[in-house]
Amino acid sequence: MDFIEFKKKISEIKRARKISECFYHDKSKCNGKIKQSHSIQRNGRLSIIEGLVNGQNVIYTFTEFESDSITFVKKLKPIGKAEASTFFGFCDYHDTVLFSPIEGENQYDDSDFHNFLHSYRSFAHSYHRKREDVKLYSDPTYTKTLPKEFVNASLQGANLGLRDLESYKKRLDKQIEENVYSDLEYFSIVFPEPYPIACSSIITPNFSYSGKLINFSDSETDTYSPLMLTVLPDKNVTIVIFAWFPEDLKIANFIDELEVLSDYKLKYALSSILINYAENTFFSPALYNA
Repeated sequence: MDFIEFKKKISEIKRARKISECFYHDKSKCNGKIKQSHSIQRNGRLSIIEGLVNGQNVIYTFTEFESDSITFVKKLKPIGKAEASTFFGFCDYHDTVLFSPIEGENQYDDSDFHNFLHSYRSFAHSYHRKREDVKLYSDPTYTKTLPKEFVNASLQGANLGLRDLESYKKRLDKQIEENVYSDLEYFSIVFPEPYPIACSSIITPNFSYSGKLINFSDSETDTYSPLMLTVLPDKNVTIVIFAWFPEDLKIANFIDELEVLSDYKLKYALSSILINYAENTFFSPALYNA
């Protein structure tokens, strides 16, 4: 199976993995249909980074690309902002009510409340995607034409990843239920210039900036520590929010090393993190073409 055929089959089966379920823990409070929610605000955030390609306003992401018979990733493929960062992960009520304080004209204020809501949504997107991966690779109806080794490895990774996230989800459920937003640790940065990049994701970095081991093991019994990452372009600034659970000391050490970097080195470190670890990342055609 060459790269083109493999990529085509992956694209086909991923359409079948969709799960529609509100991430909010108390389903009795849900109202309305499950929406195609944006983990990054479509108007006001993604609009900032879109640009013209062949006469269409589009953006780029690392997970949409073209292949040929020689190269798996030949070039990135532009997408519209309407499909960027979407997932069927919140009902109409919770998608509207929960995130209204950080949507529209509401300015980011670097409070625990704002940082929590952005991080909660980043977690929700990655958790939802992990559940969809488990569904997909568990069903031979969709995976029978793919290499068995690939399917088995993908299913194992998805199951282990979901296992690691379940206990963290319960804690986030409790925090949002009780309106407690200070039980996460935050490292927020506001760069005084706009960068055409957006991200809403969980990352599990393997190494710290200095090369210390964080999340890297061959043992199924070892758990990985998640780090929630949100990058928000604004008209005149760029907002970066890291959030993690206080007892995750490896993640705390990872952040400690970032906090002492100069702006110059920090920007390079963030670029590396976004490229290597963050799935749900988007950037402008101008940046890609440059």
